Amino acid sequence: MAVPAPSPAWITIRVEVAPEVADAVANFLVETGASGVLVEADGARTRLEAPVPAAAEPLVVAAVERYLTSLGEIAPAARGATLAAVPVPAVDWEALWRRHHRPMAVGRRLLVAPPWDVPRPAGREVLVIEPGMAFGTGQHATTRACLEAIEAAVGTGQVRSALDVGTGSGVLALALARLGVECVVALDTDPAVVPLARANLARNGATRVALLAGPLAAVRGHFDLVVANLLADAIVAEAGALARVVGPGGRLVVSGLVAEQLPAVRAAYPGWRVAETRAEGAWRTLTLVRES
Repeated sequence: MAVPAPSPAWITIRVEVAPEVADAVANFLVETGASGVLVEADGARTRLEAPVPAAAEPLVVAAVERYLTSLGEIAPAARGATLAAVPVPAVDWEALWRRHHRPMAVGRRLLVAPPWDVPRPAGREVLVIEPGMAFGTGQHATTRACLEAIEAAVGTGQVRSALDVGTGSGVLALALARLGVECVVALDTDPAVVPLARANLARNGATRVALLAGPLAAVRGHFDLVVANLLADAIVAEAGALARVVGPGGRLVVSGLVAEQLPAVRAAYPGWRVAETRAEGAWRTLTLVRES
């Protein structure tokens, strides 16, 4: 026996009227319980579409029919209006979510992929990241720029240790480990984010990445590469702490910046020079090195 489809939660009341009376009918639809009205003008006719709860459909339709009849008695333009109740199609939000998150190649050696679509391209390290509350899926320009900057830094052969500040999803720490950095520490100030990062690292077999929750000021030691994909205010506020953990000859990658914020960021790091700037749209990512 066939199982009946579930009843829709919402119904669209669709009315086609002459333009002269469209505003009056739209106002009545809102007063009758519609959450809003979509108006589409098409020459001699105007289409109004108003969503209402499915349970209210009979009452709303009857009320609109009575209103159109009474309106037609004083405004001939209202005569000939058409009225229909159309089910609102169900939306598969999970399918839409999955279509938005697709595998993305970054730089020469990396590829970020969601767990449901994991390709195995030759010559690339695949980073499998579950999209969720934590920032860092490769969809944002700053994440991609940081991954490219990491790849360039590791390519010099001078990065044996690295710190990822504000790790979020853990994607940058994972990339560091996959690209061969021997010692990787991932840090976030939000304790709720750490389990998400831990799950992504475990999913990728990156069990040797040290994952910490706490402030940057609590970190001891120095690193050949420090990456901070934050926002400009945090990059400026934490300038002293970030500079402190970069070892001699090391690099600092800062991101989450727009062009107008670069002067303030540069001023917060006296004695450092910009070795590289990466730009995508409005976003900027800087690689800094000490001048002495």
